[in-house]
Amino acid sequence: MDPASIARARQEDLQYVSAQDMAAITTWCLDTISTLGIRLHAHQQVIATASVYFQRFYTKNSYAATDPIVVLVTCLYLATKSEEAPVRLRVVGAEASRLLHERGYQDTPNYVPLIAGMEYYLLEELEYDLIVFQVYRSLPALCDACVKACPCPPGGGPDLSASGLLPLAWYIANDMYRTSLPLSYPPYTLAIACIYMALGLAPACTTDRTPAATLPHDTESSSLKPCIVSFLAGFNVSLPVISCILQDMLSHYELWHALSHPPSGLGLLEDHQALFHCLYRMREDRCRAMAA
Repeated sequence: MDPASIARARQEDLQYVSAQDMAAITTWCLDTISTLGIRLHAHQQVIATASVYFQRFYTKNSYAATDPIVVLVTCLYLATKSEEAPVRLRVVGAEASRLLHERGYQDTPNYVPLIAGMEYYLLEELEYDLIVFQVYRSLPALCDACVKACPCPPGGGPDLSASGLLPLAWYIANDMYRTSLPLSYPPYTLAIACIYMALGLAPACTTDRTPAATLPHDTESSSLKPCIVSFLAGFNVSLPVISCILQDMLSHYELWHALSHPPSGLGLLEDHQALFHCLYRMREDRCRAMAA
C-alpha cells in the first residue's frame, strides 16, 4: 500500500482525535502487542506478524468503530497459529486480562469469547492472506555479507563484526514493525535500510593498540568508507526508496521521542488511563454523530 492510502484510512478517526493522539494510540497498540507477546514467550516473528495483521486490519476499519484492544489480542493469537507457534486461547485471554488490569483497564472482560468471535472477522478483513514475508529472514545473510566485504580496519572504525552489526540491525527491524513501513515496502528493501542505518550507528571496533576512548569522532577511516559505499551500491535496489525508508524511520524516532517526553505531564504512551478514556470518547462521539 502507498503511504497516502494508509493515511486516508485514518480520516474518520481524525474527526474525533488529533493527529498526535492518533499516532500515540497506534504506537501504544503496537507496543502492547510486543509486550503481550513477550509475556507469552512468543518469538519476534510472531510479534512482527501480529503487528502487520493489526495495521492491515486498520487500513479497512477505524479505531472509533472497533475495540482496538480486542483486535490487537486477536491479531497476536492468530499470529501464533500462522507462524506455527500456537498458544492456547485461554492462555492468551488470561494474560491479556492480567496485563490490562495492571494498566488500570476497568471492567476487564473475558477475552476468550471475544477473541474467538473477532478471529473470524479478522480473517475476513485480511482476506485469508496470512503469510507475512519478514525482514528477519534476510538480515543475518546481509550482515554476514557486509562483514566479509567490509572488515574492521586495524586503526579502529565501525564494528562490522557479526556480533556488532546484526543486533543493531535487528533492533531497527523491530522498530520498523512499530510503523506502517512493512505495508508499503517489500522486506528486502527494509532489510537493506536496516543495514544502512546500523552501519551509521555501529560502535567503534577496537584493537589492543587502539582503545575506544582514544578513537577520534570520525571513526570511519577513509579506507572503509569506499568499502561500505561499494557494498551498498551492489544491491539492485533504488537508492531513493532506501532514502525514503530511512527518512520515515527517523521521523518516527522523533515522533516517539515527542510522545514519550511531552512538554508537561504524562503522554498517552505512559498514561494508560488517559488513553483508555480517549478510546472511549472516540466511540461515544462516533455513536452520537451517527445518531444525529
